[in-house]
Amino acid sequence: MPSLRNRFEKFTRRIVSNRAHIAQDLGLALQHAWTLPYLASPWSAEALTRSELNPSSYNNLGDLINLSLQALVPMERTTYSPGTLACFPEHYTVGTPREKWFFINGICTSPPIAILNGLELAKAFHRPIHLIHTPTSGVAKDLWDSVTARTLRKDGKLGHQAYDVIKEALRSHDKVVIVGHSQGTIVSSYIARKLLKDKRYRHLAPKLEIYCIAGVADSFRVDPQMSEHFGRGVPYVEHFANGMDFFCRIGVLAHLERTAGAVFVLPQRTGHLLNDHYIPGIWRGEYCNRRSRLFKYIDGNSPASNDYVQHDLNLDLHQEAV
Repeated sequence: MPSLRNRFEKFTRRIVSNRAHIAQDLGLALQHAWTLPYLASPWSAEALTRSELNPSSYNNLGDLINLSLQALVPMERTTYSPGTLACFPEHYTVGTPREKWFFINGICTSPPIAILNGLELAKAFHRPIHLIHTPTSGVAKDLWDSVTARTLRKDGKLGHQAYDVIKEALRSHDKVVIVGHSQGTIVSSYIARKLLKDKRYRHLAPKLEIYCIAGVADSFRVDPQMSEHFGRGVPYVEHFANGMDFFCRIGVLAHLERTAGAVFVLPQRTGHLLNDHYIPGIWRGEYCNRRSRLFKYIDGNSPASNDYVQHDLNLDLHQEAV
């Protein structure tokens, strides 16, 4: 185990080497702080999905107490599901054994919220959704972990286990799909970066599709050689953002030049919650005028093998949002 002094020195070096990133992120946070009140607005405005903020969305009072305490009380917790628990849609009978979908959650996500998110995604896409649950350590610690992962490039803590799950799924399936929300987009970016650096597994990257919702990541990498060969991004990625979402404004929308993949934006839409503020619009195809590859999976459908969106298709949309 490294000594406290060694850990402090290593952290100090990381601060110094990333001082430009720190200054940039502080500036972005101050610039867009006025949008913070819109993070949870509107509340329970959609009948299509169950809101994370509505008590009736949960099974019992115990779930409400659990998610409240986990968000508020700082404590290291273990994952509820390292990709093992699947949420199934109602009346699901036909499986696609060569295809596997995963969901990676955002901050302050206790098991009841992760399950609620997974069930709503399963309903929208009519597919089993396997949870890669990043446990909450309380809102303050979660925010700190996101800052160290994004700004200080210390993202292995959040993403190492998730990467192991994804690479094993890629070995045994023809297609692997990741849906990442908020902090989950940082983890998804790490997975893509790690996969492309991994000499043993990088040849599996064409099988991977990543869909980032409410993205707070400040970069996303694809492989230029493989992308040119296949005529689309490898791994393939799309982004969905609300223009008045604080975390999108300091994340994907502030770093378009470093973000691979089409970026779909509703410039005036508020809110950051997955169920309340994103799934309904994605379900109806509002972000992309029904053009995105993700939309073509809705209700159990599947896109064609060559049905990909070019990176620059939505430049007019996301430039308007910034």
